[in-house]
Amino acid sequence: MEEIDNIIIHSLRQIGCDIEESVTNLSGFNTELVVEATVRCLEAIRPSLGLSTVLPVNMAARFRLGATLAQLCTELGYRGDIGYQTFLYNSEADLRRVFMFLIEKLPKESEKTVNESMSKVALLEKSVASAISQGLSIPWLPHYCHKKGFRNRGRANTSYTSVNIEVPVANVEDDYKDYYMHYLQPVPDQMQNISCFLPSIISYNARALNASSMDITECINWLNSHQSEKAAYPTAHNIVNELSKFSSDNKTQISTDSQVKQESATHSVLPDQETLKNEAKQEVEIESMKVECDSLRISIEELQNEMKKLTTRLTQATVTSHNEEKELKTSEEQKKIKARTYELLQDGSENIKKLESVIEASTNKLISLANQWEKHRLPLIMKYRQEREKHSTKANASQKKLDEIKLLKEKEKELQEECRNKDQQYSQLVAEVQKLPREVNRSAYTQRILEIINNVRKQRDEISKVLADTREIQKEINTLTGRLERSFTVVDELIFRDARTNEASRKAYKLLATLHSDCSELVSLVEETGATIREIRDLEEQIDTESAKNVGANLERITADLKQMKQETAALTAQLQSKAS
Repeated sequence: MEEIDNIIIHSLRQIGCDIEESVTNLSGFNTELVVEATVRCLEAIRPSLGLSTVLPVNMAARFRLGATLAQLCTELGYRGDIGYQTFLYNSEADLRRVFMFLIEKLPKESEKTVNESMSKVALLEKSVASAISQGLSIPWLPHYCHKKGFRNRGRANTSYTSVNIEVPVANVEDDYKDYYMHYLQPVPDQMQNISCFLPSIISYNARALNASSMDITECINWLNSHQSEKAAYPTAHNIVNELSKFSSDNKTQISTDSQVKQESATHSVLPDQETLKNEAKQEVEIESMKVECDSLRISIEELQNEMKKLTTRLTQATVTSHNEEKELKTSEEQKKIKARTYELLQDGSENIKKLESVIEASTNKLISLANQWEKHRLPLIMKYRQEREKHSTKANASQKKLDEIKLLKEKEKELQEECRNKDQQYSQLVAEVQKLPREVNRSAYTQRILEIINNVRKQRDEISKVLADTREIQKEINTLTGRLERSFTVVDELIFRDARTNEASRKAYKLLATLHSDCSELVSLVEETGATIREIRDLEEQIDTESAKNVGANLERITADLKQMKQETAALTAQLQSKAS
């Protein structure tokens, strides 16, 4: 970390940050120096930002400045957790990540020399290319969605606004004709503005095409016939006058059609007396047919009701028949059983003697079978107990070994991931070094990078050694546990053979079992102590990381800033009250 801090401080000094020689780590950076360094880095990456390198006195301005710096870092592509607290209440780890990111984004010296030697034409081409790339990076939108830019020029003044218009239609009912003649306004009077005329005509034309094509064709034929008589109309006012004439012609035509219909209605002939008599007869027949239909409907309803009653009776009868059949079957079975019992009761004494002899034979057979089962059962039970004890001891030992193997595998995976990450970092650094120009004097950087690489290699070698040692230790543990189990089983068998006849061997067998259990408990305690020691180390590392964040100092600074903000707000409210009074 010291090497990284030295590289960061060296690069910040090259930018123009006023860092004292006594400052060798990021822990010596105060808030003013952090803000100045970040602002200078951002100015070098994006010139003409206009940010101040001096930390303001007002707390609200400080918070705004911290928020703007965090936003600029995120826009550049910083993916970590960043905010105003990163710059105002900083910690070493967060600052190290932010400064490493900003230093990587700084322009190289070769780019600076090229920019200095560029001409005006080259600068113009560069600005045009940047503008084009910025425009291509923005998603495409239609011209009417752009509020600014050259795409909307020339279209903002020509807006398409239409109005729903009504035009008289031929061959309609009398009510519509009356409405068209007396109440409907001409088409030009329906417009709000003359600029709405053409869009309204186009919209009406589109709706008419969807509704019916005959009206549109008639209008087109009418316009074509009138165009042959008159010259073409160059302006929209002439088109308006022509359509008003067309609407007045339609009104006159509709009025003439209505008059012709009224005259034809007056000349209609009255009906004859014969037709009246026929209509009266038909009405009498219809009434008689209605009476017959009503009577038939009533009779059909009565028949349907009777059918429903009969169906319900039929279902009840079927249910009763099923029940009676079941009762009959049960009674027949009972009758058979009673007949058999009567047959047995005729020779009661002989049948009882036969049953007693059969019962005695079956009991004797059961007793003999039970004795035989006991003879076979006792050795099987003993063997089962012995096998169960052996299996339980082996299962406990195997479970412990499996737990140890899982822990070692997890450690191995973590170490392998660390090695992979370091290898990736090494390859990235080598690629970046190869991309750098050879002419620039970067001896200090290369020397430090080589030192870091050597340190990484040493750490990798040490990690591989530790992994090899752990594997060897695990192999030794496995061999020792196997020897112990085999020796225990051999001793157990030897002592167990003599335990049946000799009391001393029985005591020795008991002592051996207790010794084995105590040793297993000791091994488990040793494993538990190792696990607790590892947990203690992890907790100590977490405590070190938390203590490096300087939580207490940051809390004190936050409380002091909060008091200052309260004082500033109180002063501002007092000023506002004095101005209001």
